[in-house]
Amino acid sequence: MSKVTGKKSGELAAKLPKVPTPAPAEPAPPKERFKFDAIAIVKSQAFLPGVLLFVGLCLMFWEVVKFLPSLWLSDDGYYSHGFLVPLISGFIVFKAWPRIKDRPVQTQWWAAVFLVPLLYLALVSNMVGIYSIASYTMVACMLVSVLMLAGWQWLRALFFPICYLLFALPIWSMVIDVYTNPLQIVSTKVAYKLLEWFGLQPFEANSTTIFLNSGFALDVGVPCSGLKLILALSAFTVFFILVARLKAWANAFLAILVLPLAIAINGLRIALIGVVGDHYGAEAGIKFHDYSGYITLLICFFILFKVARGLGWKD
Repeated sequence: MSKVTGKKSGELAAKLPKVPTPAPAEPAPPKERFKFDAIAIVKSQAFLPGVLLFVGLCLMFWEVVKFLPSLWLSDDGYYSHGFLVPLISGFIVFKAWPRIKDRPVQTQWWAAVFLVPLLYLALVSNMVGIYSIASYTMVACMLVSVLMLAGWQWLRALFFPICYLLFALPIWSMVIDVYTNPLQIVSTKVAYKLLEWFGLQPFEANSTTIFLNSGFALDVGVPCSGLKLILALSAFTVFFILVARLKAWANAFLAILVLPLAIAINGLRIALIGVVGDHYGAEAGIKFHDYSGYITLLICFFILFKVARGLGWKD
């Protein structure tokens, strides 16, 4: 058996490819935390005029502002989501602030000419108590104020958060008047079909009343039409669209989903009231009716949230 000399062994070792030693991985830079620079805002040239204009608008629209708590707490519940709307609007601005905070402030004082007719319209509508017109005027004044104090770039950035406030303002009376009764009928039919599937053999006395064999009656009144749920879900859906920044087709899908989801969940709620009333008596059915509205709202919000996640919302 031949032996490899030390010299040849060194030559063979020299011919072998050298495996590069991996460089040590650099630690990832710490994630920069978002900071709200209040000092920069105070030093802005638009800050003092903005504060004065804000106080002026509050005084001008005080009658509308004073009316809002009673609107949001009214028994019909159409505006019960109103307390959340200003908070959501502020959150939308907060989420977008890193992208918009460095936009230049370019005052457009000429826009003040639009404030004169708007404020006159606000004065008249407040005097006669037409809060719907006063609400539109208030939002329009806020938009013009942003343009006047900060310029077009800031108006584009704050346009949708400001308009979002309309969900909390008394502007939906015509929608409520026109669509409440058709939605009552549709919700009754959905509940009737679900009760049939549950095996309760319902009897439809008229377009908005269902009787069960136990004698328990489901009268689908105006508050149970589902329109309250549609208004609240519309506000939540627009919030998801503004925050999630999905593709156009995904936003369209979310918007289209609102109506069938609200009708289906509202019909399910009415059917479950019937199930509870049929099995446990009228008193239990009435109690479930009083609290089930909040449950259905949470269910719809959870479904919309999961759908938005599935469509690509990563934040």
